[in-house]
Amino acid sequence: MKLVVDTNILVSCMVKFDGRTAELYLNPPSTHVYYAPEGLIAEITLHREKIIKLTGATSVQHAEISELLLSPLTIIPNSAISAKHWEQAFNFVKDIDENDDQFVALALHLNCPLWTGDKKLVNGLRRKGFKLLVTSEELRKAAR
Repeated sequence: MKLVVDTNILVSCMVKFDGRTAELYLNPPSTHVYYAPEGLIAEITLHREKIIKLTGATSVQHAEISELLLSPLTIIPNSAISAKHWEQAFNFVKDIDENDDQFVALALHLNCPLWTGDKKLVNGLRRKGFKLLVTSEELRKAAR
């Protein structure tokens, strides 16, 4: 299954490397192919110090975990996404969180689900009829 991975999934994996989300991400029950927009790298970098503080990891340990978590991802440049998908994405997220437009645009571009743990985003997008979404719990249930 192709999935666009939201930043919060990777941050969750970094903060709790032995948690359920990390287990699902690193050892999926079926073959998952992960994608992310180029902005994910900047977001991860932005949260670096906070993650290190929360986990007590050293900079080297954090770098190793980050490399492990980023390695299965295919990063898609924003320029590869059509203007039509950017516009659709903005219309979906404009009153939820405009910073998530890149993830929604990529999900539309690839026609595959956005895997996110952001409940506000999930609820807001579903209210608007956006169906290309999946949560960790839904992925776990689908694997049973």
